[in-house]
Amino acid sequence: MRYVKKLGSIAPEMTEPQAQKQVPILAALAQPTRLQILDRVSASGQEGLAAGEIARSLRCPASTLSFHLKELSRNGVLEARPEGRFIHYTLRRPALQALAGYIAGLAGPTRNGRSRKGTGAKSLRRTRARAAGQLTFFGD
Repeated sequence: MRYVKKLGSIAPEMTEPQAQKQVPILAALAQPTRLQILDRVSASGQEGLAAGEIARSLRCPASTLSFHLKELSRNGVLEARPEGRFIHYTLRRPALQALAGYIAGLAGPTRNGRSRKGTGAKSLRRTRARAAGQLTFFGD
């Protein structure tokens, strides 16, 4: 990922190939059961978690869990490691760290060093209306 200097701060600039690589990961994460799976696997650390243990902790049918684990593995979020009769799943942290780094860059400070929340024109109108003691239409 390249970084571009923008008016005193460094912000990530995602290239088209990098964006194309992140889309399947975001799609794989956009499901509540899959996020719960990641939570359980992450908590297990480097040794990972067997599929049966994940199923018991989530109370998820084996066929449903198998589908979710396959999608998370296929998109590079989980790594499946056979150990005897069991398959243990661990996080592929570099893929998640790259995505998290980009998202953190988006949520970071703006050019003037203040956070993005409440800096728009709409927020300014609300502040002015409250200061003047005026009523507004939208329950501000």
